[in-house]
Amino acid sequence: MRTDQDIAVDCVDRLHATPGLDDQDIAVKAIDGVVLLVGIARSDLERAQAEQIVKKVRGVLGLTNCLTVCPRTASTPPAPDITREAVATIRHQFPEQVEALQVLVQNGRVALEGELNWYYQRDVIEGIVRSLRGVTLVTNKIRVGERSDAEAFDSGESTTK
Repeated sequence: MRTDQDIAVDCVDRLHATPGLDDQDIAVKAIDGVVLLVGIARSDLERAQAEQIVKKVRGVLGLTNCLTVCPRTASTPPAPDITREAVATIRHQFPEQVEALQVLVQNGRVALEGELNWYYQRDVIEGIVRSLRGVTLVTNKIRVGERSDAEAFDSGESTTK
């Protein structure tokens, strides 16, 4: 009998290897041979295609297809696209700070969380995210940490915030 991990990996590999299927936003979970597909398909055809591919994987005993159809032509980009673009833009502007942040997106509303060293970083990141296509609201919950003068001096930074 195949393990759930083997089944899930096989499903992901087959979805990824299928030409014309955008599997970037499809997650696969297997429990006791029952596979759950969650995420976004770009069309009804892709949703059905993903289901057919997974059904053929050896060891799959059942399937629940929870894929939501969200065409790329939609006026508002889907949440995963906004999230990826926000993270990539922050990484480009502040590569050393991106690991200290989380970007949460739902229905075009973005919540920024984490901790940074400087207020200007917090404000710049909010402005960057606010300007992204599809963003309707930004909630900035980024905290600014207090660093001692000795820490700032050791890193060669000015202590003026």
